[in-house]
Amino acid sequence: MKHIALVIAASSLLLLSACITPPAKPDYTKFFDHQPRSILVVPPANKTTAVDAPAVFLTTVSAAFAERGYYVFPVFLVQAILTDLGATDEGAIATVPPDKFKEVFGTDSILYVTITDWTTSYIVLASNIIVGAEYRLVDAASGDLLWTHKERVVHDSGGGGGGGGLIGALVVAAVKAAITATTVQYRPIAIQANEFAANRSGYGLPAGPYHPEFQKDREHYK
Repeated sequence: MKHIALVIAASSLLLLSACITPPAKPDYTKFFDHQPRSILVVPPANKTTAVDAPAVFLTTVSAAFAERGYYVFPVFLVQAILTDLGATDEGAIATVPPDKFKEVFGTDSILYVTITDWTTSYIVLASNIIVGAEYRLVDAASGDLLWTHKERVVHDSGGGGGGGGLIGALVVAAVKAAITATTVQYRPIAIQANEFAANRSGYGLPAGPYHPEFQKDREHYK
């Protein structure tokens, strides 16, 4: 009976894994047609209830894409100029035509980011911190969509041990969760999300012109 149960469990796992399909690979045709050298990151849109998420996330984007071999315009300079132009929120930024960014900044492309997750989920003896974002890279001259990607990072902040059995563990976990909610830094997890987004082979960005792998990794992005 035990053997039969194990076989059924294994079969269920195989069936479940067979039902999980990997995400479709992006079409990089437009990307290689335009081959951007520079990226302008606009202040991110926010679909979460965390009002501080856009400001924190904005500080984490540049490094990952610059290390991928692209010139990334200084995000706070961009934000200051957009504010001077009256584009102070995501609604106003969304109405700015791509070629206006090219006219003002001289950029090849614009990276639009929407924050989709910025939460801490609580489990009985632990908590998970979740950061998710959607990325759209648009050609500044034509408005063509060059690349899209979704990223979601779940960070296990750990559970609570300690004496007192289950009750003691629950108390410790509750205290840790309360501390986590007020002091944990989402920034390192946002950095990780951006690094994954930029570097995932076949899904992220091909190496840019300032990267040693420039034009050598195209076979991964077909």
